[in-house]
Amino acid sequence: MFRAGFLIALLSVTLCGSAGYHKWVGIFAKECGIRDQKILSALQYRTLLAKIKPWDAKGYHVSDLKYGEGKWVAVMSKGDAVFSKTILSDGRWVNFRDKLKKAWKSGLFLVDLEYGMGRWVGVFSPDLRLKSQSYSANSDIDKLDYLIEEGWDNHYKLTEIAFGEDRWVLIFAKGSGLRNQRFERATSWEEAYEIIEERWGRGQDIIELEYAQGKWLMVFAMHTGFENQRYASRNRYEDFVNQARLLRTKGYYIVDLADGW
Repeated sequence: MFRAGFLIALLSVTLCGSAGYHKWVGIFAKECGIRDQKILSALQYRTLLAKIKPWDAKGYHVSDLKYGEGKWVAVMSKGDAVFSKTILSDGRWVNFRDKLKKAWKSGLFLVDLEYGMGRWVGVFSPDLRLKSQSYSANSDIDKLDYLIEEGWDNHYKLTEIAFGEDRWVLIFAKGSGLRNQRFERATSWEEAYEIIEERWGRGQDIIELEYAQGKWLMVFAMHTGFENQRYASRNRYEDFVNQARLLRTKGYYIVDLADGW
């Protein structure tokens, strides 16, 4: 299985971006059920929804959503994997939480969760083959380890982390097939990618990458279905989009998108 470890020196120069600057980071994978991708962006959320609509009609669906550098970004994917069917949003977590619970009761599962410009946005699908989902929320980052361990003790796997309204939101799922999960955090991207490289060396894939409050949070697992993973980081959004386009020609597709410092 290919891992990026032997390229670490090269990646440090060409893919990791400059230390101390804002950066866009993509986790890419092969054999992930994706055959094509498009990356869309807009300054306003509703403008992004308008851009998504024609691609949705062509069989593309939102596989990842991110807000960063004053813009909304949607990764549109086409392939065997199941992506968005419904997008729900609200300006307050307490209200979005109610919509989340109703979506679960109607048979929808959360694909991705993002907060930006005072808005929670959830991407949902009815066909994730999950048994159930649950959430935990807390404003203290030091309590996340306990909440994650509690979820694992209840036979749930952590699939999503988001931060907004001064709270960390964790999304758990049963029936994901994920095994041997590990939660890590770092205070810089340089420290984070060293952790990623080390976990790849142990045969674990990264399934979630999130940045907030000066911390990079990472979730690793085995049995992800990915055959190969690598990452790319660029300081400028346009440069990142160009790098993602180049990696698509080599069979790599974005499975998680993050931005931070």
